[in-house]
Amino acid sequence: MIKLIASDLDGTLIGHDFRFRPRTLEALHLAADAGIQIVFVTGRPLRWMQPVLDQLGSEWNGENSFVFCSNGAVTYDIGQGKVLATRTMSGTETQALHSELERVFPDSLFIAETLDQVYVQGKYRPHEQEDSTKIVEGPIGCTLDSEAGVVKYLLYREGAAPSALLDQVRDVVGERAAVTRSAPYQPLVELARKGLNKGCVLADFAAEHSIRSDEVLAFGDMPNDLEMLTWAGKGYAMESGLPQLKEQVGRTCPGFDQDGVAQVIEGILAHPSEDLI
Repeated sequence: MIKLIASDLDGTLIGHDFRFRPRTLEALHLAADAGIQIVFVTGRPLRWMQPVLDQLGSEWNGENSFVFCSNGAVTYDIGQGKVLATRTMSGTETQALHSELERVFPDSLFIAETLDQVYVQGKYRPHEQEDSTKIVEGPIGCTLDSEAGVVKYLLYREGAAPSALLDQVRDVVGERAAVTRSAPYQPLVELARKGLNKGCVLADFAAEHSIRSDEVLAFGDMPNDLEMLTWAGKGYAMESGLPQLKEQVGRTCPGFDQDGVAQVIEGILAHPSEDLI
């Protein structure tokens, strides 16, 4: 029996307009009302979450729902409206990585995110959900405090091939930080604390709530979802997701435009005791 549903957001539950499709939102409500814990597991920073959470509506059963932001660096309790935990790199660690990556990838855009600020080095166009008052511009080696708790560090290199850039950054960073990407066609690489990924954070959360992996249903569409989808007993790569991810996971559901997540959730609610494919 499924006790927890964990899902990526962009490209999985919400589209380019940053909105849930009605059928998917209804399925999530039905699952939450049935007592299934809901966890949104996203690369998005917490500061981009409120417009998404507002769509859940006042009737949302928030007692059993959480958000893991920045690929698991931040755990946010939706019902209580507060941060429960952070898993960060220190400013000193981030500065050391930045110094090397800046030499290897000059003239790139670099971003270091904390819970409260966004440190930007390079040409940057704020996200439409961005609070521009939190942006600090200038060389990250100078602006970022050594004691800062960095939830995510990003490198964007115009014109680079996304998969090749990911490999190149991993070659520089080695095992000192977690390295992944979540934007399908953008040359954007994301770094976080060593060993951090959506899967390990989900596994720890499930253990705290006495939930086994085979009682977890998970959905995603990009490389940063891999560990989560392979840890969950029933992990589904979206048919509309990255081909490499679909091959690695080996189980797919219909794509975003076909409300694939909703289709699977509807199936488990209709037949809760039956095993899923």
